[in-house]
Amino acid sequence: MIWMALFGVIMVVMLYLLWHVEQVGKTNRGLKTKLAAREQEILKLQQATYQLAEQQKSVLEQKLGHVTVNSMLSAHELQVCKLLCSSLPVVVKEYCSKGLTPQQAMATQIRRQSIVSASQLEYMMQKHARLTTLWNTNSVTSHLQLCSVVVSLALEQVPAKVSNLEAAINA
Repeated sequence: MIWMALFGVIMVVMLYLLWHVEQVGKTNRGLKTKLAAREQEILKLQQATYQLAEQQKSVLEQKLGHVTVNSMLSAHELQVCKLLCSSLPVVVKEYCSKGLTPQQAMATQIRRQSIVSASQLEYMMQKHARLTTLWNTNSVTSHLQLCSVVVSLALEQVPAKVSNLEAAINA
């Protein structure tokens, strides 16, 4: 009799465990479906962000086409400016896919080309006060702002000296 009762209790416990495992399986399948949907959503957002970065790059490069000889930036700094603008989509992509900071992504970009050195980039970031804080913040948002500020610096012109104007007028 005791064996029968014990066997009955074991059967009830086993049925309960089977039911519970089935419920966990259903929950797991539901969570997998939600995860797949979230991954698709994240992928779409990453693609949209990358496309926006590509468009921003185009806008900035178009503005750089209007830089004059009297730019506030030196020739080396203009090269840095062009590299920052052309690297914008890569910086965004590296941040989204690998979690790299903008400075890490720019270091990689500098190693891939031979026009601009890391020291030139650092010097420019320290030389211009408007860039220093944005560079040191090291976020994607600040990097986007940095690119815009660098282009605006490139578009600014060095004020002409009065003595040069007088010489031009007298000539």
